[in-house]
Amino acid sequence: MRRKTLYLGLIVLALVALVGCAKPPQELVNSVQAAIDGVKQAGAEMYAPDALAKVTDLFSQAQAEIETQNGKFALFRSYKKAEEILKQAQAAADTAKQEAIAAKEKAKNDATAMIESCKVKWQAAVDALALAPVGKDTKAEIEAMKSELTALEATVKEAENAMGTEDYLNAKAKAESVAMKADQIASDIAQAMEKVKGKKR
Repeated sequence: MRRKTLYLGLIVLALVALVGCAKPPQELVNSVQAAIDGVKQAGAEMYAPDALAKVTDLFSQAQAEIETQNGKFALFRSYKKAEEILKQAQAAADTAKQEAIAAKEKAKNDATAMIESCKVKWQAAVDALALAPVGKDTKAEIEAMKSELTALEATVKEAENAMGTEDYLNAKAKAESVAMKADQIASDIAQAMEKVKGKKR
């Protein structure tokens, strides 16, 4: 009888130990959440959205698996699958962070180069306009171009301000817009000057 009672006691202790081991991997959950926060701080939402989406998807899968296990009878819970998914999420977060940092740096360099380029094009348009023939038929057009160049100068300032807030994609887009419009103005002026020369001949 005593031996039977002893065996039962050992079985109970073993079951208790088993239940005690089957606990949600909260530390790993916290670690992955912190990693996701770090990825977002690195600019992944703007510069590596696909990589960030992969991390958050894995994290959601892990949380769903944890909830599934939590809903089971204690003796049948196992968080091994959740732990595996969380480890995948951790690795994906590290990759996403590196991608975001690299993409952000590239965007910064691209925007910087485009702003410098648009400034050169804007100045070329201004210089061309200064040489444009002013006459009765061209006065209105020249005034319109002057106004547009003034507006483009303000857009350049906006691009530079966007650089200051690390909004490099928007800065580049604004600079590209300025460069394209400045090129068009310079081209229009060149064509007008050719027409004037043709008439003089």
